[in-house]
Amino acid sequence: MKQLSAHLFLLFTAFVSAAAGQALPEPLLDYSQLPKYPPVAVAARIEGSVKLSFLLSECGDVVDVQVVSGHPMLKSAAAAIVKTWRFDMPRDLYRTEWRYETEFVYRLSGREVERHPKLTISLESFHRVEITSDVVKGTIQYECSHGPCPQQ
Repeated sequence: MKQLSAHLFLLFTAFVSAAAGQALPEPLLDYSQLPKYPPVAVAARIEGSVKLSFLLSECGDVVDVQVVSGHPMLKSAAAAIVKTWRFDMPRDLYRTEWRYETEFVYRLSGREVERHPKLTISLESFHRVEITSDVVKGTIQYECSHGPCPQQ
């Protein structure tokens, strides 16, 4: 009887260890609203990266978003898009919540247009989203006292 109890204990311990150390599955992004470059950031010629952390439920819904770093003019736009994401999650998982990271990279194309700026979005996976925009001529470019403001 002691031997059976010991085997059951070892089996249970191995099961719990496997569940606790389970590698993050790679979910598939099933739905997202189209990212936008905040117009005020384009007008101010702000470029930069926003790093975010988000928590997925077992159903693939984003239940929490935290901005880790990024320019204040870009943070809320990136967080708002992540909140719209829905994922197809792998089945038969032992955990019910998963934390992932993503990065939104905002760039200006260097082209100035009269109207209708082109917006390009590149997405190989949800881990990195690149948003590139043209600038409409005549928009304000903010400058610091020592020249153009640093891009954060």
